[in-house]
Amino acid sequence: MRLITLVNKNMRLKSSFIIGLLLALVVNGYSQAKKTKALKYTVTYDDPYDIKKLFIHFQPIVGDIGALNIVGGFGLEANYYHKDKLDFEFSGRTSYGAQADIARDAANRNAFNENVISAYFYGDAGGTYHILDRTKESESKILLYSKRLKGTEWAATVPKNAVIKNTVREIVGGRGGAFFYTTSTGLSKILEKQQLDLFYNDGTPIESDDLYTNVAAYGFYVGGSMSWFKNFAVTFESRWEPNGDDLLITTYLDMLYAPEVTIDDLLIGGETVSLENVTHNSFGFRAGLKGKFNRKLGWGYGVESGVRPGVAKDGFFFAFKLSFPIYGTKLEQTVEAINTETGE
Repeated sequence: MRLITLVNKNMRLKSSFIIGLLLALVVNGYSQAKKTKALKYTVTYDDPYDIKKLFIHFQPIVGDIGALNIVGGFGLEANYYHKDKLDFEFSGRTSYGAQADIARDAANRNAFNENVISAYFYGDAGGTYHILDRTKESESKILLYSKRLKGTEWAATVPKNAVIKNTVREIVGGRGGAFFYTTSTGLSKILEKQQLDLFYNDGTPIESDDLYTNVAAYGFYVGGSMSWFKNFAVTFESRWEPNGDDLLITTYLDMLYAPEVTIDDLLIGGETVSLENVTHNSFGFRAGLKGKFNRKLGWGYGVESGVRPGVAKDGFFFAFKLSFPIYGTKLEQTVEAINTETGE
């Protein structure tokens, strides 16, 4: 009986050993097969410093949602990169018209006062000094695409991705510049928030909820930014088309200061009603994100939010913009010349 037990135990050990060996062979074979199916690629270009020097943005879609006003409009922007030390930015935007300028449209239709209502405009100009400009190793997820997949065939295909090693350029910058804006706004809500009453010159209170005025401010900003630039291309040893990544992305945080904030006095029945008691706010901040692609013709985006200097308790805003197209150029006028006699 003891002999039979030993035999059974040995059989179980042999069976366990054989099963373990088979599993090891299967796993090893799968790993080898996976390695042979690994996507092979060649990095044909990888230089995040070789970017366009001038970008001109046409912005058909701009939105500015704030406590003072809500605006839909369009804009224009330009970026210039001077060597590897400085970059400059100029931008301006306005509304599509009165109907896309909510406070202005409401004032044109309902205003109790007789002020000329201003159209929305926002502009700024500034530059960034590259305090730290360096490169490091990175990875990017690249979409795999084949021209063989067309139309509905491509639409019905689950896209594949490949992780590609590349170089990323990191820029820590110090920002500074100036800004200006003007907008119309509903005054009645401002008076309610600030617990103010208005009176005619004879002391009679003004009783109307349809009061509108204009707010304008100019000022300066200082802040910091962090940018990540990628600019590489790869080819694949398979059916997949060449691809790459050329995204230039920047985040920033600015402190805003406006030494001059103007709120227009009201005109009612030919009489001027002072708004000097309306409280101003000279300080604010904003945080934002913007991106574009290093192409001759591309697109970009930007979002920012914060508190603008202007009317106290009504400075909050959220703005977004879509740039399309963006025209980029290196501003190079030098053409390669070859001597036909020497070949140099």
